[in-house]
Amino acid sequence: MENEIQERKSTLGAWIMAALGFVYMLSPIDVIPDIPVVGWVDDFFVMTSTGFNLLEKELGQTNDMVRGIFKTLKWITIVTGIIAVLLVGLLGALIVKLVME
Repeated sequence: MENEIQERKSTLGAWIMAALGFVYMLSPIDVIPDIPVVGWVDDFFVMTSTGFNLLEKELGQTNDMVRGIFKTLKWITIVTGIIAVLLVGLLGALIVKLVME
């Protein structure tokens, strides 16, 4: 009984995170401004990681191996997203520096 309640809370939290990720994607306020292609990098990684999180919580209830796969994919996506956002920021700073000189 208590395990079911914990799973429902976990699933509800994953749905809330997915909804917030969707709102972030639509929001004009981003880590990287929404310039075509470059500005979509952070949106892509936020939506992908929240999608993997949702799949981990929903499908992971039936199979521990599936849960592990989606958990691994989620963390790979998060780490890759952080690196990508940092690289885009670094590239933007380099472009600004070159233009200002």
